[in-house]
Amino acid sequence: MINSCYNIIDQMLSGEMQEDEIVHAFEELTLDTITVDHLVGAAQAMRAAMVPVALSGSPIDTCGTGGSGLKTINTSTLVAFIVAAAGGQVAKHGNRSASGNCGCFDLLEALGAVIELTPEQEQEIYNELGIVFLFAKTHHPAMRFVGPARKAFGQKTIFNLLGPLANPAGVQRQMIGTGNHNHAELMIAALEALGAEDALVVTGEDGLDEISICAETSIRSLHEDQAHIFSPEYFSISLCNSAEITGGTAEENTNLFRAIASGSDESAHTHLVLVNAAYALLLTDLVDELQDAYQLARQTLASGAVAKLIGQYVQASQDVS
Repeated sequence: MINSCYNIIDQMLSGEMQEDEIVHAFEELTLDTITVDHLVGAAQAMRAAMVPVALSGSPIDTCGTGGSGLKTINTSTLVAFIVAAAGGQVAKHGNRSASGNCGCFDLLEALGAVIELTPEQEQEIYNELGIVFLFAKTHHPAMRFVGPARKAFGQKTIFNLLGPLANPAGVQRQMIGTGNHNHAELMIAALEALGAEDALVVTGEDGLDEISICAETSIRSLHEDQAHIFSPEYFSISLCNSAEITGGTAEENTNLFRAIASGSDESAHTHLVLVNAAYALLLTDLVDELQDAYQLARQTLASGAVAKLIGQYVQASQDVS
């Protein structure tokens, strides 16, 4: 089954299949029917077709599946900056938003960063700052062959789960958010089959594809047999309502992003980011305990190091391009 799905996705990405054939394949391979073997085979095919980038060390990725339908701030992007500012290494895979919201690369562009970089330029930035953002458009050019069929199909497909499994730097440590429990089970099993070193797949009980502060969150770990439940009250954070963590356009999210990065903001947006950053830091070699990770995230944000790093990243992207 792994080989059969590999072959199907490989044919899609090589341009060998016509649009109607791809749509038919999507009809046969819906998100309700795919198995772990399907997902592993598809991920292997997508990895084989991508443009890789070689990075040193053990960077983590905070790329999620998206598609929760909840318009929030760019949590995982700011988490990436916190991890790097704290001394970790990050190679975050991402894209523009496909839903009209503000995606990772919409935000980076609004911040002033150059987003279309070569692998060599990405290496240069990573070597200087310990963080780089890998644009899916650059590293997965073969996706142009499936774009029209995905649009014609009009529903989510297996490709909605593949982004986090096809990081161009081949990261072995990941935190992935998905708003669907069934997809979370598929993702953690696929990560294990694909040889990941460490991984967390998180699902908010409110449907958020992040660790939520509006409800409990199921945390699936590569090293645990069962999911454990996180409540924000563990960090003495009161449950908030979804309106308090809402984002918006690229301009609106940029303003929120800068406010949080300043280190002086105490809004629900900041609490959301810190909780997610704490878990992401557990994937690094910096801390072992969740409380220590949360304190490190708070200290890093309060120090101004995150705001400084964002400015350095924007400048570095301009300098290398």
